[in-house]
Amino acid sequence: MRKWASIVSGALLIGACNGSGNETGAASETSTGTSSTGTTTGTTGTTALPTEPTTAPTTTADETSTSSGTTGVEGGCGETSPPAEPIAWDKGQPDISGCATIRGLREVRAIMHLHSHHSHDACDGDPQPGGVPDEDCLADLREGLCTPRIDVAMLSDHPVHASEAAYEELLLMRGMDEPILGDGGTPIASWLKCPDGHKVMVMPGIESGEMMPFGLEKHVTDVYGTSSPAAFAAIKEAGALAWVAHTEGRDVAELATLGLDGIEFYQLHANLDPDIRMEYLGLPGNDYLAAVIPFFLTEGRQPDLATLGFLLPNEPSIVALETLGQTQRLTISAGTDAHQNVFTTIATDGERGDSYRRMIRWFNNRIRTTELTPQAIKAALRAGNNHIVFESLGTPVGFDFHAEGAEVVEMGAEVSLAGAPLTLRATLPTLDPRSPQGATAPTTRGVLYRATEGQREELMTWSSGQIELEAPGPGVYRVEVWITPKHLLPYLGDAPEYADSEAPWVYSGALFVRP
Repeated sequence: MRKWASIVSGALLIGACNGSGNETGAASETSTGTSSTGTTTGTTGTTALPTEPTTAPTTTADETSTSSGTTGVEGGCGETSPPAEPIAWDKGQPDISGCATIRGLREVRAIMHLHSHHSHDACDGDPQPGGVPDEDCLADLREGLCTPRIDVAMLSDHPVHASEAAYEELLLMRGMDEPILGDGGTPIASWLKCPDGHKVMVMPGIESGEMMPFGLEKHVTDVYGTSSPAAFAAIKEAGALAWVAHTEGRDVAELATLGLDGIEFYQLHANLDPDIRMEYLGLPGNDYLAAVIPFFLTEGRQPDLATLGFLLPNEPSIVALETLGQTQRLTISAGTDAHQNVFTTIATDGERGDSYRRMIRWFNNRIRTTELTPQAIKAALRAGNNHIVFESLGTPVGFDFHAEGAEVVEMGAEVSLAGAPLTLRATLPTLDPRSPQGATAPTTRGVLYRATEGQREELMTWSSGQIELEAPGPGVYRVEVWITPKHLLPYLGDAPEYADSEAPWVYSGALFVRP
């Protein structure tokens, strides 16, 4: 972590002094290892041709119509038309609280894996100067959750200082914030009150090298540094979800023994940390810097779009899900891992490069839940009802992936083919008209994958609407949505090529189909 911080901060400083911000970074590769022609990839290297998709048309907004829609407008959720003129970049995101439910479930935005001043390496490595919390850093964190309209913040502070603090201190309550009481009448979460009336549910958690329990309802002693079935059972007894971070660096055989609820499917550091890139992703350590730095230093480029310079799939974590999923059911998550301790240089928008607000806006988890309570959120995550959205590229509307057999099967569920045939249904999202966008619409590509033991098949690719396919057999099924962000051209300045470079937009949760 600190090595990455030193490399990036040094590079940004050199760029500011030498004018490297005027360089045009080359668009990074965003291939998943499969092509649009339907080549199968996997550990065995076998190939198969995809089935021709059947599509149902979707309604798209009239590009020539006018609208005053911006990310500050409540509700909407694709119901308005895109504007005739580009929307000014908004540091926030559209309000999704008024969006329609999906089979009775509402979507909420969640940040899963987030560090406060209770982590020893947060806040530029000095989170508690003189033993007192860095209130300025905490204020940045609060703003970082409020401005992008996050609904749930699942903290993951390091045992130093988190295990030394009273549990109630981990709730980060200030001012008008309110505790959320559990069945025993003691606080288990809190409502962080935003200036505009929005509320964020804050749930404590821990991240060590061995585990990342989310939603702890009390401290557990002597387990955070242990990776064993007994240690994970102990944190479950404390109300937490059994999770691991940095899946790309974990031994899959060991993970299979731990009784996990979920794993990180995407981890920001895997794209940015030189050591992780080289050791686990097989990429050069620092090559991405030439693409990323100009986003922060060049006038005309939107710094929030720096993801276009580094966003890549975490292939080892995808393989881990596909491997473990042959015998167990797991939920996926995306780890923001924000500490506000890396990019200290001020970008052209007046914020430091790694501001909490910026990193939290880059991507989030979309939990589908019956209600916004700690119990319901954790139940949804245990059930696997979560997908990942890289929302800096735009807010998706209408994404869905589920199956129908004897009953409806939601993302994350396990289902047998013994009772009835299973029909898979997936719907490509459209761009929320309140998202920043220019006159040209983006293009999207959906990919439906099936993973069996040692092999990954690309069953279908499609470019609009909904597909239906009868599951050809057991396996781990999931959907990726890729976007070519032509709508972002007004925010790219001297690097228009990124508008034509495909990037991941949505990762579905998996369906675990058994014989």
